[in-house]
Amino acid sequence: MNSQLKYIEYVAEFAKSNKIHIWLGGSFLNGNATSFSDVDISVFCCRGKLNDFIYGYGEPVYISYTSNPLGILIVIYADGVAVDLEIVEKVDVEDGVYFHREDIKKLRYIREEKLCRKFAINNDISYQISRLFHRSLIKFLAGKKNIGVVIANEIVTFMELTDLVNENDYKAKFIELMKIYDERYGFQNGYYKLLCELIEKLDKTECVLM
Repeated sequence: MNSQLKYIEYVAEFAKSNKIHIWLGGSFLNGNATSFSDVDISVFCCRGKLNDFIYGYGEPVYISYTSNPLGILIVIYADGVAVDLEIVEKVDVEDGVYFHREDIKKLRYIREEKLCRKFAINNDISYQISRLFHRSLIKFLAGKKNIGVVIANEIVTFMELTDLVNENDYKAKFIELMKIYDERYGFQNGYYKLLCELIEKLDKTECVLM
């Protein structure tokens, strides 16, 4: 969890230094985060500052966006920090505090739904599906093994395969699924490396895919 806490420190300092409003949400706000939890934040600023904010922490290995709801970026960094970043277009806020440890949903605000595509590294469907590899792994590692398996099998369905991933041989099936995806579409190097690092955590053995 050290990486996520380091990231939250970065968020707080960036908000204060640049006088932009950022709200912390999700499990890190509610106090029930795990070592594999995403960091949920909502950011109210112009496009230029948002770009500075995203890349100021480090070079992301993956950026995409959700389609339902629109207006949330998925940003994953090389150190494993995964961020659900809600882009805020309008919000009623008057105080002089810029980093908010409170639920933005208590405020009146409008989410920016058009900007996400501008920040995505790639917009094609196979790239967006590749996000599910990371999501499956972190769910499985966090002890939500059934959810991790379900998410992995969403990838199986997308690629029209018949050999389903299951809990008993999750690692072997998952590695094979990664190989097939990589042959068809290709992973970006940084993202591929992060997935391998997460796979190693399953049983502390080396992940060899090439």
